[in-house]
Amino acid sequence: MKNTFPNYYKSFSCIADKCPDTCCAGWAVVADEESLKKYKNVSGAFGQKITDVISVDCDGDTVFTPVNNRCPFLLDSGLCEMYIELGHESLCCTCRQYPRHITYFGARSETGLSLSCPEAARIIMQSSEPITFETENTLDFPQPTDIEPELYFTLLDARKKAIDILQNRDFSINQRICAFLLFSQDIAPHIKHSGYKQIKNAINTDYFTKEKSAYSQRRANGAIKKYFSDFTNLEMLEPSWKDALLSAQDEDISCSAYETKSFEWEYEHLMVYFVFRYFMTAVFDKDLLTKAKFAAASFIIIRKLHACENAEKERRTQITQRFSKEVEHSADNMDYLHKSMKKSRFYSIQNLINLIWEK
Repeated sequence: MKNTFPNYYKSFSCIADKCPDTCCAGWAVVADEESLKKYKNVSGAFGQKITDVISVDCDGDTVFTPVNNRCPFLLDSGLCEMYIELGHESLCCTCRQYPRHITYFGARSETGLSLSCPEAARIIMQSSEPITFETENTLDFPQPTDIEPELYFTLLDARKKAIDILQNRDFSINQRICAFLLFSQDIAPHIKHSGYKQIKNAINTDYFTKEKSAYSQRRANGAIKKYFSDFTNLEMLEPSWKDALLSAQDEDISCSAYETKSFEWEYEHLMVYFVFRYFMTAVFDKDLLTKAKFAAASFIIIRKLHACENAEKERRTQITQRFSKEVEHSADNMDYLHKSMKKSRFYSIQNLINLIWEK
């Protein structure tokens, strides 16, 4: 197989008890079948503890039952009791893999790091240099798939175009995201109807010269209320997250003294992260536009959160990491947002561009 990953991917190493957050709190850890077989062979008091904390949740998944909203194996020191007692190989697939994420496309795969991990977020946001990508051969076996090969390779070209747009530093980040949205809007219907020739034509189009609608304060007010309403209605790990969203909702970026020019590359990295993680999954559902809308709406929310606190770099990274943890790691949250973005006129490309063009 061939595996593609961002250039920062191999820099990650878990910092364990030195981490300012923990991936063992707030989430129920799902145990895979292979790991469960291993746990049945663990004897003694620790084997009994494993048996005692395993349960089946409302979704039918086998999980380690949380204790005070924490994994039962998370020690007060911040270390993992499972790791200490049985070693790294004893960890279930979820714990071994996180914060890495992997998507299979038949004979190819893509791996990356999730922004929801503080150390991963720090690595992703640490350098001002453009993110690049590498591809290596692996010994993994191809995964069965029914994706259309022509669609897959056309989407690969389209994603490269999208990332090139987002990394074109001759333009402001606002201009780049608007151009990305216009490009996504143009190719989305052709993905659904296998219009590969039209997609290739769009790849050769200059979206920075495309005319944008004039800014409208009325439309901006209606859209931003809808966005924050949706994001505050999500299932939350911490109540303080809702307070942060409510505080940021009325932050007027256009009048803000919060200067972003010196760190526009952080928002560039944010958008490239979203595009790398989600763009190619359109090969499965042919719904590219919702993925583009999610990236743009997330940028709008995160930018307001940053401006609300007049945040310095370390704090900006913390806010971005918290956003990812609260939003991306709940299937219910992502499903709710995607449904709203498909149905609501407030998430039209025109409205998103209107809000991004605010400053």
